[in-house]
Amino acid sequence: MKKIDINVPIQYRHLSEWTEFGDILPEGHIILNKNITGCGCTVFFLTNDKPVILASPRISLIKSKLKDKNIKRKLFYFDRSDGNKDLNETISEMDKYLQSCGPNPFNYEPNVPKILSTFDSLFNVLNALRARNMLDRFTIVVDEWTCIFTDVRMKGSTVINFLHTLNSLPNRIVNISATPLNMVYLDLMDEFKGMEYITLEWDPSMKEDIDVVPRKMRSTVSAIDQIIQDYRQRGFFNTLDGESIYSTEAVFFLNSVRDICTVIDHNKLKPSETLVICAEDKKNRTSLRSVGHSIGVAPGEDEYKTMNKPFTFVTKCSFEGTDFYSDCSTTYVFGDSNKEHLQLDISIDLPQIAGRCRTKTNPFRKEIFYYYKNTSLEKGMDEKQMIQEINDKRNDTLKQVEQLSDITDLSILDNFVVAQDRLRYTKSYLDVERIGQGSGKAICNDLAYIADLRAVEIKMEQYKSKLHVLNSLDNNGFNPIDKAKQEYQRFREDFFKDDNFEHQMKAIVDVVERCSEVLPMIETSPSVPTEFKKYYRELGPEQIKKAAYIEANLKRLLSNASKVSGMSLNITPGDVYTNAELKTMIQAEYDRLSIIKTAKATDITQYAHVQKVKLTRDGKRINCYKIIETI
Repeated sequence: MKKIDINVPIQYRHLSEWTEFGDILPEGHIILNKNITGCGCTVFFLTNDKPVILASPRISLIKSKLKDKNIKRKLFYFDRSDGNKDLNETISEMDKYLQSCGPNPFNYEPNVPKILSTFDSLFNVLNALRARNMLDRFTIVVDEWTCIFTDVRMKGSTVINFLHTLNSLPNRIVNISATPLNMVYLDLMDEFKGMEYITLEWDPSMKEDIDVVPRKMRSTVSAIDQIIQDYRQRGFFNTLDGESIYSTEAVFFLNSVRDICTVIDHNKLKPSETLVICAEDKKNRTSLRSVGHSIGVAPGEDEYKTMNKPFTFVTKCSFEGTDFYSDCSTTYVFGDSNKEHLQLDISIDLPQIAGRCRTKTNPFRKEIFYYYKNTSLEKGMDEKQMIQEINDKRNDTLKQVEQLSDITDLSILDNFVVAQDRLRYTKSYLDVERIGQGSGKAICNDLAYIADLRAVEIKMEQYKSKLHVLNSLDNNGFNPIDKAKQEYQRFREDFFKDDNFEHQMKAIVDVVERCSEVLPMIETSPSVPTEFKKYYRELGPEQIKKAAYIEANLKRLLSNASKVSGMSLNITPGDVYTNAELKTMIQAEYDRLSIIKTAKATDITQYAHVQKVKLTRDGKRINCYKIIETI
């Protein structure tokens, strides 16, 4: 694989502004690492003067582009989502679109064709264009191409045939992603070995610093339940210090419709306050219908202010490429390395999620709350053993492929595809490549093999321990928040949960006991009322606890403390006083100064350095204090 770096001129913030960009890219099949999300790469190809087929792994990504205000050209979506619609009808609609582009649509003016298709439908688009002698005119742009690896367990036969189809074409093909796979994996596949790998290098100011607050969780459902309960109690998800700005919307990224339905049921979420964005299939529709909800669509840039809801749930179908707009949303992400469907790759998934909010004015867009579960390995299982088992499975598959090499009849071979739909490559990597005219051949699906290798890498290098999680965040360009900042964030959430004085005073005492480094943050925080800081500063945690955090008690203690400076005890260094004498002397001063407090002999320690002694009077030993030095 040949690696090429291209420096983007500093004056361009979006590729759609750089008209020469397309001419700089090499011809043929390439991988384009755009390096940052939101840089207008897809918009460039959908607005330039070249015929383009945009292949997308997600319907939601296509719908997002159809709403994009920056795309002025007419687009055609080869929509096959309606299962009752005849394929020929969709092809006829595409013909009408091509005719509408003018008598010479491939002369690049005025309306070159731009066709959008899912990975699943691309084969039909290519066949229709080939039959019309048009296919060779198009550049094929594969958006978020790394999804062929992440989707392989769900629809392995579809993605491997998608890849082989593209590999057979002479067209210019641009595989785009902001988070490409490690080149070590790409070199394992013949389809990518010789491909040129282009990386765009941007001015450093283009990179956004994203803070990630990592939090271990017991379960996804329990974590979200708590977030929703806190929101309902205080009326917002997040707030900014020193400003009356509140986050009243939340986007929850988790790849489980079942968990989403459980959260909806637990918290009695209404459709009027909830948006669920997931794959549009029968299973998901049925699951959501059971809790009174349906599948939704992300509002566009002109719609979000009236259509956004407090609770938006997003599954992996929209992690990649779908744009979200909000001026006040908080981002919550959930990953469980022990469950295949909830496993989140910090190097790929998290950067995608970080780039999804496109409203630059949202003050909460640069912070992600990341809830995760560490890897729990079976006893005796280690990385080498797991990789060996994966390699053994591949070797066994290659033997099966050899045994099936004489079979080309798809009516027989498709039985293996049906079996994989159920087994999802847990037993082997056996798959079928379609080679035309009803024929096929058995193959080893190396996409599924690589997916298994990556799963081990994610478990062992990203989630093995808390330190692995923090290192992975740091290595992938995020700012993991340290313990003090995390504790301060928790304190803020707890402090503003309600306006009960005792609860808020206790929140300060508790957090400083857990992490003393938080105290300076509280002291300098404009959002924490001054009186709380004063009570802690002048009375200290022990007196506050003894006062049961009650404001009236603290006011009295503070008043007493201010009067103590006027105490005038007639004591002399070297003299010895009984406990009873000291209580009488001190109480007289309390009464004179209107200090509401009952004197104790031990109070003398506040006004003098003393030594405990005993005297004998009338044959009895009496507790006394000897004055060493007045304070």
